[in-house]
Amino acid sequence: MLRIGRIDYANCTPLFMQLEDKLPGETTAIVHGVPATLNARLAKGEIDICISSSIEFSRHADDYAILPGHCIGSVGAVKSVLLFTNRPVEELSGEQLLVTSESATSVILLQILLAKRWGLSGCSLQTSSMTWQEALQQSPGLLLIGDRALQAASDRAAVHCYDLGQEWKDLTGLPFVFALWLINRTSARGKERALTHFSQLLEQARERIEPDAELLAARAPESAWVGVQPLAEYWRHAITYQLDAAHLAGLERFYAFAAELGLIPAAPQPVFYPL
Repeated sequence: MLRIGRIDYANCTPLFMQLEDKLPGETTAIVHGVPATLNARLAKGEIDICISSSIEFSRHADDYAILPGHCIGSVGAVKSVLLFTNRPVEELSGEQLLVTSESATSVILLQILLAKRWGLSGCSLQTSSMTWQEALQQSPGLLLIGDRALQAASDRAAVHCYDLGQEWKDLTGLPFVFALWLINRTSARGKERALTHFSQLLEQARERIEPDAELLAARAPESAWVGVQPLAEYWRHAITYQLDAAHLAGLERFYAFAAELGLIPAAPQPVFYPL
């Protein structure tokens, strides 16, 4: 049984809507969960593959392999990883900022941008689960990701809004990889055929997003609050799903910056699962 972790974010919806129709139920199981829970289950071998925060690979490089060709990324604005501030970010040196607990990758990306994009020092980050209304009364800045970021942006949560995908592109000229399909090499042993089949289905699903975005969005639960056309445009233009050479270069630059700033012990060399 191939156990697949699913995070219920809008950026994953067009993939899983198609996968769930095609994956053989007798040999595969989809396990829903929040990122922290699924990351822990992947580390324990309780699931075999999961779309996981890309920083997770740096923490388990000896145990994980990356499914080649696939990711959740952006080339410029991603629309769902956003820093909301009450004054220009350049004025936030030394301030405490509130951040989501949902994605370590986005928090580390923010730390990189604070140092290298905006030249700020002395900022501290505090995890918060408050609503954006409460958070921005207590702090001059709030980092949100995923559906909460999309919702806050639609509500015009703050005077200033910085898209971290765009800020990364402006800093490096490269795409950013927010999530990778990570495989626990030990728990996946003996499941090579199932993983190859999964990769093929994932590629087919990825290739249908652009032509079928409106049809998929019309069936997606997120359309109730995003709207069908904005959701289709988000998938088609903001999110990238292919881990190509440019995205890989962006991923390696991210690891290098994180290691340089002492945010991870060392920059890992990406290891890919052999298909």
